[in-house]
Amino acid sequence: MKRPALTKVTMNLTDRDVGNTETLQALLHARNKASAVSSALSLAAVLATRINRGEKLYLRGEDGVTERILIPGLDT
Repeated sequence: MKRPALTKVTMNLTDRDVGNTETLQALLHARNKASAVSSALSLAAVLATRINRGEKLYLRGEDGVTERILIPGLDT
């Protein structure tokens, strides 16, 4: 299978951003930080698209309580 073309992107990240990237890398078992960021972007794009279509996002905790998740900047 052919690999997709890559584009180099340079970003300035805060310490918090770097920490979040490292957390995601560990939780997603990503091979590197770039892979973790790529996965996060894919997930965010799917969620944003579906929310903008009028769908709602909920999480159910271990205690059975369901909470609606609102993402700032997206029409809800």
